[in-house]
Amino acid sequence: MNSLTTDRSRTRKPGAIPSVVPQTWEEFSRLYPIYEALARQLELIGGPYSLGANSGSWADKKSRERDLLWLDQVDQEVQAVHLRHFLVAPAVAREDGLRLFLQRHLSKPEKLPSDRDKIDLLVVQYFVLCAPQDLIAGRIEISDVAKILQPVLGEVEPGSDDVCKPLDRILETAQQCHRLRDLMEQGLLEQGKQVKVALAENFYDASSLVAICRFNFLLRRTFIQWLHADLRAIGAALTQLEKRGLKFVDCRRAGLSSKEQISKLRQFHQHWKPPFQTDYSQDSAYQPYEQLMCLREDLEEALNPSAAPETPASLIATQKITREVLAAAEAMRTSKSGEGAKPVSSPAVPSVPPPSATSQRPAEPASRPSPAAAEAPPSSDQALPNIGVADVENLEEKIWEQLIATPPVRGRSMTTVTVENTRILLSAWEVAAFISDSGQDSEELRRLIVARALLSTSIERRKRLMDFKGLHQAVAHARGEIPRFQERVDQLKRTQKTDGAVNLGISLKRLLSLVEEADQLQKGNELKQEKR
Repeated sequence: MNSLTTDRSRTRKPGAIPSVVPQTWEEFSRLYPIYEALARQLELIGGPYSLGANSGSWADKKSRERDLLWLDQVDQEVQAVHLRHFLVAPAVAREDGLRLFLQRHLSKPEKLPSDRDKIDLLVVQYFVLCAPQDLIAGRIEISDVAKILQPVLGEVEPGSDDVCKPLDRILETAQQCHRLRDLMEQGLLEQGKQVKVALAENFYDASSLVAICRFNFLLRRTFIQWLHADLRAIGAALTQLEKRGLKFVDCRRAGLSSKEQISKLRQFHQHWKPPFQTDYSQDSAYQPYEQLMCLREDLEEALNPSAAPETPASLIATQKITREVLAAAEAMRTSKSGEGAKPVSSPAVPSVPPPSATSQRPAEPASRPSPAAAEAPPSSDQALPNIGVADVENLEEKIWEQLIATPPVRGRSMTTVTVENTRILLSAWEVAAFISDSGQDSEELRRLIVARALLSTSIERRKRLMDFKGLHQAVAHARGEIPRFQERVDQLKRTQKTDGAVNLGISLKRLLSLVEEADQLQKGNELKQEKR
């Protein structure tokens, strides 16, 4: 395997990457415009050559050491997020400068996670800059990427399947998506990041960098394709609504008003652009895309309003038997493993009868509470009843019934269930936790999804009915469950069960985002009360 210098001392093929970049004045002069532009962008101390380093040479060893020290100082301040803004600048639009810039980071004897993130970004940028257009738009193989990266990495030997297979599985899942929502809710970007982090020092092997470059480019290309598809779908939906003579649309899901003018939505659609973000590791980086996805859902719902599915009573009975059989099978497996002395009960089987089809519909409130009563938040000394076990089990049963009644369509990455007129999106592994998988990980996922469903419905009730008490209960329940889920994720990581850790971690991240949204709603009410 062709290896590069990594976090520790490693053998490297001669001639692949110099031990230090730059080694000559010529290399330094090619790097200098990049570092000078980065220093200006970040308002750092400028370089030692006010007129540029286009010609000349180092006067002595001291001058060389000064210049290399300045490069190191700029490197310490520059993060991957800064490069996202910078890589579109003319200073890095030349192959020789970008190649040396990438090789400089690869040649560092000690690499930090921030260096890995920069290399992760630079390697795909070099590929985009140098690859011919017919390759960019066509099918891309590992050998194609290795050929384009050869000036940076040297000759690359075939790599291990340990790197390629996890990344290829993510790409296969991405190809099965039908819209941007599927791609985002599957957590494919996060899964890719977890695979790269798990490689540790092997990330810097030449064969690994080739596989990672291919993965980064193909996933980004898929993301852009579905982003444009969502924009086209929004434009088409607006045209259809205009043809029907509608002037307003309920766009509260997208964070807009309940009577948003279609003319304003048309302007929003025409001027929408993917924003530059300050930090892509933060959830806020995806909020503009979330709003776009929600807007598409709002418009499609306005075109085709549909009611929540109902489950026939006969099917419920069959499903309950099926579930009890699964629980019994799990008990037998546990017994064979030496734990059969203890009675086994599946948390997926509730202790209360399943609700009828009619009871699944949320009851209409007898009367809307007065504004003063509705906006009164629960006081600190006011005892709020906790969400009971029966409530949790009943909600879990409702979700399970809908999933069994309408099994996921092959090829669909996301499934929707409806709880109290609130749509809950579930990823493939979350659905499997209800209808096929068993064991502790599935139990944790079911508990987590119930907490998420409780919080989602409470947030909607807060927005529609000013129900602060219900929101307070749901947040308290979620906060009580989160440490359990975090401990399980850590345990899975320690035992190197990567898939389980990634899946549960992504589901947990969605719950944490909902808790943050609920906190913002509660803070908004407190500020409103203070003004009064």
